[in-house]
Amino acid sequence: MAARSLRLHRLPAAGLALTGLAMFVVLVGPDASVLRAALMGSIAVASLAGGRTGRGLSFLCLAVMGLLLIDPGLGTSFGFLLSVLATLGIIVLGRRMIDWTPPVVPRWAAAAWAVPLSAQLLCGPVIVLLQPQFSTYSLLANLMAAPLVAPVTLLGTAAVPLVVAAPWLATILIAVAGTFSAGVAGTARITAGLPGAALPWPEGPFGLLTMVLLSLLTFAGVWLAVRPRQVFPWVLAVHARTESVLDLLERHLGAPLSRRWPDRRGPGQRGPGLVAAAHRGRLRHCTRISGRNPQWPQPRPHEPGLRRPTRPPGGT
Repeated sequence: MAARSLRLHRLPAAGLALTGLAMFVVLVGPDASVLRAALMGSIAVASLAGGRTGRGLSFLCLAVMGLLLIDPGLGTSFGFLLSVLATLGIIVLGRRMIDWTPPVVPRWAAAAWAVPLSAQLLCGPVIVLLQPQFSTYSLLANLMAAPLVAPVTLLGTAAVPLVVAAPWLATILIAVAGTFSAGVAGTARITAGLPGAALPWPEGPFGLLTMVLLSLLTFAGVWLAVRPRQVFPWVLAVHARTESVLDLLERHLGAPLSRRWPDRRGPGQRGPGLVAAAHRGRLRHCTRISGRNPQWPQPRPHEPGLRRPTRPPGGT
């Protein structure tokens, strides 16, 4: 914003942005998530200076590869993994959810729920490995705390250089930022104290796979909720595809049986198998006994076989 207000060229503006980003990293500390965000921001600033935008996934891949080349130990850091997965979810899933939202909903409102949900869907399986439980109100907590995070970051960062130059102004900024920070902590405590806030979840690989399945079902449920008009044609397409696969399997599996057992049916009879009912679009099972359940074969009266022994007359 400062560079635009001064109407600087792209290269000086990018240098100013990179300088501020480096100062921010020094201020908050070089943690894994901070380094990932800083490197990704640096690549984004460089691309903006070169006149190319809208490549968030490419920026993320370059940031991850660069950090792993500099410090391979980050590959075993859960904080680094969660940071990358959260960013990946926002880039890949968050934009789709925002685009799916009806136009009547403002874009800021769509982003308010799409961004935390997309990050949670990808981070959930890894969080289960760290702590085998499901946070029921995590999405609600993120929605409540999201408006309070930006004032904490901006006011707290702005107060740092003012501590020496204008301590009284820095004190005011820190007090306001502390108030918003207390709101974030209060939101976490309230939602964590609600009944059923932490539900038990399986541990290990089984818990990870079940959480992946839950994330997929949640994403599908969101798609069904926001795009109901696209659901019906998709279901019809899946039904038609399934019907064609069943028909193909019946033809391939029925050919060897017809060669092994000769066909003794009449011209108008059907054999066993799945047959499409006329004008109904359903499948029914057809047997050689039309409309009746086959009975067990009964032995003839004079047919030799096992008979029940009878007692002799007068025997005990």
